[in-house]
Amino acid sequence: MNKKSQFLKNLFTAFLAQGISLLLSAFMSFVIPKFLGVKEYSYWQLFIFYSGYVGFFHFGFNDGVYLRLGGKKYEELDFKGLGTQVKIISVVEVLISLLIIVLTNFLVLNPERRIIWITTGIYLFLSNMTSCLGYIFQAVNLTKTFSVSVILDRISVLAFILLLLLRKQDSFEPFIITYAMSKAVALAYCIWKAKKIVFSKLANIHNTLADMWISFSVGIKLTIANIMSMLILGIGRWVIDNVWGIESFGKISLSLSLTNFFLVFIQQISMVLFPALRRVGDDKQKKIYNMVRIYLGLFLPIVFVSYFPLKFIVGWWLPQYSESLKYLGLLLPLCTFDGKMQMLCNTYLKVLRQEKRLLQINVCAFFISLCLCVFCGYGLNNINCVVASMVFSIAFRSIIAERFLAKEMGINIFRFMVQEIILVIIFVLNAWFVDELIAFGFTIIIYGIYLYINRKSIDLKQLMSIVKLK
Repeated sequence: MNKKSQFLKNLFTAFLAQGISLLLSAFMSFVIPKFLGVKEYSYWQLFIFYSGYVGFFHFGFNDGVYLRLGGKKYEELDFKGLGTQVKIISVVEVLISLLIIVLTNFLVLNPERRIIWITTGIYLFLSNMTSCLGYIFQAVNLTKTFSVSVILDRISVLAFILLLLLRKQDSFEPFIITYAMSKAVALAYCIWKAKKIVFSKLANIHNTLADMWISFSVGIKLTIANIMSMLILGIGRWVIDNVWGIESFGKISLSLSLTNFFLVFIQQISMVLFPALRRVGDDKQKKIYNMVRIYLGLFLPIVFVSYFPLKFIVGWWLPQYSESLKYLGLLLPLCTFDGKMQMLCNTYLKVLRQEKRLLQINVCAFFISLCLCVFCGYGLNNINCVVASMVFSIAFRSIIAERFLAKEMGINIFRFMVQEIILVIIFVLNAWFVDELIAFGFTIIIYGIYLYINRKSIDLKQLMSIVKLK
């Protein structure tokens, strides 16, 4: 299969996987809170929150393998050596999972939080081993295989949750258990597809450990960078849980899950883009960066227009979460800043092997978020300021990363960046202080003016040539 058709096939499968993920996200955001009470839904969101951080416990191995194998072909892999590494890391993950479960039984007194921690411990093994094999598939451009595992995972979650809702289940515990069970389905599929790796004979342990150490040392910077990236928002959610309680945490989580709707496809494009970019020259990489950045900057802000219809629909369907919609107006700029960060900055910093720079940027943004959120939560006792601090920290990270990459690429993005920041500020003020109907019309006008100013930047022929990797 030629390079162009392989890329498009991978992209199509990735979009299909993320389309199903989008359906699941909609289901989890709109349907589950309709059947669960605010408190039960908040505990469900707390599990989703905790489970998002289990990736730290592969200690960089998955990311290191991903970076080291990126651009290779599956047939070129050392199945025996790689298989031994996978077996060793699986033992490590089992031990960590057991440790979490044992410590939970001794240290966590709240019964709801105890079941959440125990399930998180089980999920840790299932998720990290699935991602271990999935990262190998992605690195060697078998994105379709990884995407199918995502599809199986998401469909299983949907099926299990639908069954629970049909049985009128109103407790959060079965939902988090079935969430972990679905990851087991994905893991079984990955094991089957990677049987040459998983069921290979053991290699020399000394050589294997030495090679694993290289993967750990290469990947740990990227792993910590990813965890710090998540903690930029996570520290704010932690402060909200501790200061205002589990129900306020759930309401903020609903708004964050709504913003995630607009990011899921971008995440999948970046997954396909990494191995493809590793195979093209520097000039092509620069051209792709410039064009994709322009189109993201132009079309991501369309989420600001969608805010007002979305606010009406959610307010009608979930009136008990009307407070969440207020926060959504503050959180929606995450789509523009985090969207570019995930698709462009993260991807290109990995391609350029600038993991250290990515780590520095994320750590800096995390400490800004930590200081602001703690001060706003414990000092000012103002939840709106906490939410605004989370968004400011994400915006800061995106701007710094883009400035660094633009300098590396020799591209001037100052004018576009200023326009985007102005557009975000206008939207937030508009959504927060102006009557909804007037704000909706005004946002459409401002966005239309923004597109008109930058109309000469739109070149569909050039965009299609990039998509086809010509």
